[in-house]
Amino acid sequence: MCFQRQKGKFAGPAAARGLVAAFGFFWLAAAAVAAPGLTAALDRNVMPVGESVTLSLTFEGAAPDAALTLPALPNLSVQAVAQSKEVTIVNGQQTSRVTFNYTLVATQPGDVVIPGLQVNVGGRAVVSQPLALKIVPAAAAANAAGGLAQYAFMKLIVPKTEVYVGEPFPVEIHLYFQSVRDVQMPQLKAAGFSLGQSAKPSQTQTQVGNVGYNLAVFKMSATAARAGNLTLGPAECSLTVLVPVTNQRSRDPFANFFGAPAQARPTVLASDSHVLRVLPLPAQNVPPGFSGAVGSYQLQVTAGPTNVAVGDPITVKVQIIGNGLLDALALPAQPQWREFKTYPPTSKVDTTDPLGLSGQKSFEQVVIPQNHEVQALPSFQFSFFDPNQKAYRTLSNRPIALTVRPSATTPTPLPSLTNGAPGAPAPVDDIVHIHDRLAVSRPPAPLLAQQPWFFGLQGVPLLGWLALRYWRKRTEALANNPRLRRQRQVAQRLREGLVELRRQAEAQQAEAFFATLFRLLQEQLGERLDLPASAITEAVIEERLRGSHLPKPAVRELHDLFQVCNLARYAPHKSSQELAALIPRLEGVLRELQQLPQDA
Repeated sequence: MCFQRQKGKFAGPAAARGLVAAFGFFWLAAAAVAAPGLTAALDRNVMPVGESVTLSLTFEGAAPDAALTLPALPNLSVQAVAQSKEVTIVNGQQTSRVTFNYTLVATQPGDVVIPGLQVNVGGRAVVSQPLALKIVPAAAAANAAGGLAQYAFMKLIVPKTEVYVGEPFPVEIHLYFQSVRDVQMPQLKAAGFSLGQSAKPSQTQTQVGNVGYNLAVFKMSATAARAGNLTLGPAECSLTVLVPVTNQRSRDPFANFFGAPAQARPTVLASDSHVLRVLPLPAQNVPPGFSGAVGSYQLQVTAGPTNVAVGDPITVKVQIIGNGLLDALALPAQPQWREFKTYPPTSKVDTTDPLGLSGQKSFEQVVIPQNHEVQALPSFQFSFFDPNQKAYRTLSNRPIALTVRPSATTPTPLPSLTNGAPGAPAPVDDIVHIHDRLAVSRPPAPLLAQQPWFFGLQGVPLLGWLALRYWRKRTEALANNPRLRRQRQVAQRLREGLVELRRQAEAQQAEAFFATLFRLLQEQLGERLDLPASAITEAVIEERLRGSHLPKPAVRELHDLFQVCNLARYAPHKSSQELAALIPRLEGVLRELQQLPQDA
């Protein structure tokens, strides 16, 4: 069951502070049991000057203790703020979410970093993650055919004006519209560029001047294939624009009561173009091992095993981490590994962005030492061109020490090449002469069928089959008995939690100690009463345990432990002796609860 209520927009930070103060007590009372959290997000990361972007601050579990005030943000101005509230109750577990949506308008181009915001929520300080926003100069919207620019238009967003050959960069196509249909995927003209993979389109809302638009963002990557002044764009999109039609001559006052009729206008929107200066890679100071990689990378190299014999394989793992065309990276040849036999590597790419321009590429290559005089695996070297530093860079690791033993296989001796010249020493006879006397043969061993251990060995498969069958039946019984499964899980959590309590008591971590103590009581009570652990509060003692089979001293002790956990929020500072003294009390209560019948 879910309850949700929304509030509309209101102008100005002062109104936001008043609304937060009015509803602060309500949200503190309705906060979920889980620890509060704060998440910050932008609906897009690249925007032109004059447009708006939405900054969302979402509080999980509780509302902020005081009114929110954004710090001064360069190149941005706060135009409006809206608040939405949501309370969700699922299976008796209550969660709450408060979201503040700030409408920020870009005033001038530049790179903006919205710092992490520290806010007190429920008496605890939470910090959001920093966000990066790139503001580009405003580009004039290309006029649509038939004068439809006020209803729909497109912009091509290119964050760079100068790139190097082989340097990948993101490109965004922004489609602004009020009401459209039959939208086709935009096509970008990119002569001299190669387009990479595209991300899933996203949709949001923005404001251009005083007019609101729906905004669809199409992201892709591009890489220049040759040097010179290259034109990227325009981007074209086929769609049908719905233009409202108002009948000014009609005298019917209800003509437009249910919305003005719309006229479908099929058209092709076109964005502006961008001219990029594409620079060739420098011809000076090119590293010998450079294979064309362009980007910004880091290197990690490991190898093992390091104690081998001649001819044994060693697995070398190379991780190249950073930004660039990861799919195009290849493991360069290593001339300094001439004492090793190398095999073709395998690779795997793990990306961290939808365009595949950041992440890591992992290589695994098998090398085999050819002689026992090898003492180390020489350093691995990877060269690339860094467009940010406008220079070539070479990464390398330290040589990896190896212990290489001679092979256990004795090589076959080479045949003698002496020609029987006079005075030459006679060749040594390596063939051992057959003994003239035959040794006495041993009596034959008894047959296996006559050995007792042989018959016992035949029963091993049967015993293994019986053991597997017993294990399977036990697993099925446990899967069909959720109460027993939960009982075992809770017992394991209690054992681990008691060890954690003793460690926290010794370290005088009072806040963490009481949080663990409260959680262990919830786990044991929830298992006995068949309730979610997060739903266990002090009220459960009065409702379910008064008059039950639990002894009254245990009920009082359980009530006291809950009170101690609640008071610890206001006075968490305790000595190690005071914290340690609570552990035997907790163990006694847990033993009494474990004797309590289930669903008591």
